[in-house]
Amino acid sequence: MQSSDNVSNLVLYGPPGTGKTYETARRAVLLCDGAVSDDRAELMGRYNELRSEQRITFVTFHQSYGYEEFVEGLRPRVDPVSKQVVYEVIPGTFKRASDSARIGSLAKPGLVGKPLAERTVCKMSLGVSGSSEGAKVFQYCIENACVLLGWGDEIDFSDCNTAESIKKKLLSEKPDADRPDSLVWYLDFFKNELKAHDIIVVSKGNGAFRAIGEVSGEYQYVEDAPFHQMRAVKWLAVFEAGRPVGEVFEKQFSAQTLYKLNPEKLRFDNLTQLVTRHTPEERKHHVFVIDEINRANISKVFGELITLLEPDKREGCVNALSVKLPYSGEDFSVPSNLHVIGTMNTADRSIALLDTALRRRFDFEELMPRPHLLSSDVDGVNVAKLLQRLNERVESLYDRDHCVGHAFFIGVGSLAELEFVFRRKVLPLLQEYFFEDWAKVRCALNDLSEGNFLRRRVLPPVPMDDTDDLSEGRVIYEVNPSPFSTSAFKRIYESA
Repeated sequence: MQSSDNVSNLVLYGPPGTGKTYETARRAVLLCDGAVSDDRAELMGRYNELRSEQRITFVTFHQSYGYEEFVEGLRPRVDPVSKQVVYEVIPGTFKRASDSARIGSLAKPGLVGKPLAERTVCKMSLGVSGSSEGAKVFQYCIENACVLLGWGDEIDFSDCNTAESIKKKLLSEKPDADRPDSLVWYLDFFKNELKAHDIIVVSKGNGAFRAIGEVSGEYQYVEDAPFHQMRAVKWLAVFEAGRPVGEVFEKQFSAQTLYKLNPEKLRFDNLTQLVTRHTPEERKHHVFVIDEINRANISKVFGELITLLEPDKREGCVNALSVKLPYSGEDFSVPSNLHVIGTMNTADRSIALLDTALRRRFDFEELMPRPHLLSSDVDGVNVAKLLQRLNERVESLYDRDHCVGHAFFIGVGSLAELEFVFRRKVLPLLQEYFFEDWAKVRCALNDLSEGNFLRRRVLPPVPMDDTDDLSEGRVIYEVNPSPFSTSAFKRIYESA
């Protein structure tokens, strides 16, 4: 199946069991790849691959979900030096997804000049992998086409062309520097040893790498960056999710921040393919999936981002807007290649109650039960007709938002399996729909006389205290413990 029109913001809504979760996975893969397999196993396999590559992000909204989890918030931690509690800004799920969507487009494959085998190849760490600081440093470096060294603090070494001069300036400005010899070695290597056209492989822990760059400029000292020692690079490849180190190097990386990789251990053929392979200029599509989008306070969760979601307000578009985030103070915009797909259970909360600001910015597509996908003969029971007639009664007794979805019956191949679905899924759902009004549940099942699904019983009157009056006999219902018969199922759709 080929891709349809790309939709930046979409909500799939409908009753329970109408395939919203599966359809979300299908749409997400379709947006990312432009095509999708009709085989469910292949589709879900590709969906999980895209999630591991961080091109698909999945979250579930709930009543206590807030701006801090979605955009950014403050998290307390104990500073290891001062032993005081400090607060650091932590990006939320949507901001991380936006950054990931933006990063992928900033690499420019294509190596010019001498082959890789004739160049110096170095491993470098950009912050601590997996930490919020590491994420901030990596993001800055990719977006600003540079690498930053965390050694050297706020000292400008621009006029230091030897290790001796670096050490002299370091000790003059920071006489109590910890591990000065290591500082001098890293700074000298970073400033004076790295040459233009050298290759830097950015590590992600000891067992993976996440970017490959070519040194393109001399040392600079920068004020407004996470670290202040900088070299310009051309990013040849960026892998936000990381790739195994074994693809390019025969050993694990060491914990050193920066060092030359042994050329005898490098896999130059693989490395060359990674930095020269052709990729389209257009950004790769990313998808952010929000399950149960109607269960959270939308204004509280999205905050000022609700305006940025509009297709024409996104990064690079004609009416592009950005906002300054309140905690980090960063300018933020939503990339045009990040699509948002939400799901909404209409039986949980009516679509009419959804935040109007969200309604204006999203396209809505209804998914209703599709009985034609079900079998017409399961041990003599036409499950397709059964579901169709059952939903006609439910809609007549309640409304169309509270139908029973076809997904509950997918894969049912025997009477025993059909009974299991009715006992564990259908009856509890109908009980919830009709607020335990079992008389209406029996009407929906056309189970009024025999009571094959639900048995009706009248309790005997009970004497009242200090009086001869008797209470009225109460009618109660209970699920028939005996197996449901074929005739009971058939009666749902064969009788009026």
